[in-house]
Amino acid sequence: MKSKFGMKTGSINTTNREQHDPIADLLGRVVLTEKEWKDYALFDSSKKYTRNLISTDNATYTLLLLCWNPGMESPIHDHPCDGCWMKVCQGYVQECRYVAKKKNSNKATNERKKEEETMNDDQLWCYSDNTYCEGQLAYITDSMGYHKVGNPNATVPAVTLHLYCPPFDQCRIWLDPDNASKPSKSRVCYHSVFGSKV
Repeated sequence: MKSKFGMKTGSINTTNREQHDPIADLLGRVVLTEKEWKDYALFDSSKKYTRNLISTDNATYTLLLLCWNPGMESPIHDHPCDGCWMKVCQGYVQECRYVAKKKNSNKATNERKKEEETMNDDQLWCYSDNTYCEGQLAYITDSMGYHKVGNPNATVPAVTLHLYCPPFDQCRIWLDPDNASKPSKSRVCYHSVFGSKV
């Protein structure tokens, strides 16, 4: 489902989100040209992606520009905040969403129940796989599950804008979806701050 702003609204207003999301409305209306974000875009071929701080008040929000090298993705991770809004500025990205098998197993669909029969009790299950193009917007919070984001294009880089409310210093990551109860902790890092390389 697309709104008049061309964003994929189905991913924003799903589980635990009210139909009206003023932040999504605002980000959906914002049209960012490359000229407006390129001063914050730091690519580093030795990294899968870079996290570039655009703005923060260190209390209520952090705004980042992520620069994705071709074919690279994040690990599965959570969001210890009220959520993450992501808007694609250039290229396209793929988002896969996960939940633990034991979480919400009573609410599982027939398709998911069949899938769970082949899973171990400590496995993350991918319940959604979406691709977002330039100008499209997605939202996730931990009540919806965890996710990984990546650039599926093998030759063209991608750029995404991320808004986290409030900021956080660390998150959990899963390097092995078959060990859902054994996440690692990852400290937040920035590769550039306000347009200057760190």
